[in-house]
Amino acid sequence: MVRLTLMLAALMAFIGCAGEGDSENVGREVKAPAPSGDGSPHVLIGYHSLTGNTKKLAGAVAEGVARVPGVTVVTRKVSEITREDLDLADGLVLGSPTYYGNVPGEMKAVLDNWSWKMKIDFTNKVGGAFATGGEVAGGQEHVVLSLLLFMVHNRMVLVGPLHERQTMQFGSSGAVAVTGMSDPGVGGDELENGRKLGERVASITKRLHGRAK
Repeated sequence: MVRLTLMLAALMAFIGCAGEGDSENVGREVKAPAPSGDGSPHVLIGYHSLTGNTKKLAGAVAEGVARVPGVTVVTRKVSEITREDLDLADGLVLGSPTYYGNVPGEMKAVLDNWSWKMKIDFTNKVGGAFATGGEVAGGQEHVVLSLLLFMVHNRMVLVGPLHERQTMQFGSSGAVAVTGMSDPGVGGDELENGRKLGERVASITKRLHGRAK
């Protein structure tokens, strides 16, 4: 009887210690990791476009992502991007037209909702940005930097395209296109800059988020 009593006491003490060790997790929601899809790193390209110019540049960015083997690319209008798209993305490239030197209100509202309403965790996702505007000084770089500010404040890792000139290599904040009367449409060099942006984002995304097959 004494031995049985001692065994029961020891068992109760063990259970009590285990409960104390797990007490910090009581009442906390434990979330399963986002689905990994096919196991490859994913790059999501989100754009806002009314005339089709930004959509065309988004297509070039997607072509650049496709230059990096083993990376999956998805292109969507920002208004059609879902929580699953954002959770699955390891890299995010945002593109916007320039409205009077700024990001259009429709796009800004979507981005704010991702953070405030959907509460997406963007930590350590790789980010890049591109913009289109009517003239050379139409505010494209301001829009690119505004999109990058959204990303850095959401804890993302930012990259831009790389350019080569003879023996020198340099980087830029993003890809831009002039689409107004002085230079209508998205030209060949502008499309190639978009591809360079996509390629760089994909390359860094693969390096940081590549998964073993």
